[in-house]
Amino acid sequence: MVEVYICKLPAMREGEALDELLTHVSTERQIRLKRYHKVDDAYRSIIGDLLLQFILEKRYGSLMGGVEIEKNSYGKPFLSKHPAIHYNISHSGDYVACALHDEEVGVDIEKTGPFDLELAKGFFTEEEYGQVWEAGDRLAAFYDMWTLKESYIKAVGKGLSIPLRDFNVSRNGMDDIQLTDVHSNKPITDYTCKQYRVDSEYSLAVCAHLGSAAGFIDKPICFTFERICEGLKLTPKT
Repeated sequence: MVEVYICKLPAMREGEALDELLTHVSTERQIRLKRYHKVDDAYRSIIGDLLLQFILEKRYGSLMGGVEIEKNSYGKPFLSKHPAIHYNISHSGDYVACALHDEEVGVDIEKTGPFDLELAKGFFTEEEYGQVWEAGDRLAAFYDMWTLKESYIKAVGKGLSIPLRDFNVSRNGMDDIQLTDVHSNKPITDYTCKQYRVDSEYSLAVCAHLGSAAGFIDKPICFTFERICEGLKLTPKT
């Protein structure tokens, strides 16, 4: 089963509480997070870390060898001591999303906002652009298409070495999504995508290797920031 989890950022996001949260991640992560200029960006990133820890503890209990995260040559994080557990994290606006699977998985969440749709021609295939242009809500359709393409690229784990226009996404509904290799014109059958609705201002897409439409959770599981802190025995000031 492809599992999808979301967490909404706390309403109060202050530096003092963030400093306390930092003590619960590795020294390397602390150094990186302290470089963020905006406290909201740091909160999104660290809540992604904590959400993953919380999910793993709930699902597996105490993992032998602990949770050590490394990155492949393209920058995709993975659990180095637990190669059978695959995850991916994305965050935007007030939400953090995490997908978990026993095969490679990618997730992308985006808050919708103003965008020049003419620029989409540089990112999308002609068919994809046509789907966006013909939609009743073009902006929402753009973000739906964008998150689907991003989720596939993140699932494959090779970053933008896969050009966005090298594959085509045909969207016929939230869980009826077809991927096609543009060069061979053959369906991409070893990856499956699904979309979810968080709220009207966000698009969320997940892509899984060797998945099927029936193998995705029906709707994301939502954990509050307070529930995560309680489960991990954290006591940040909120």
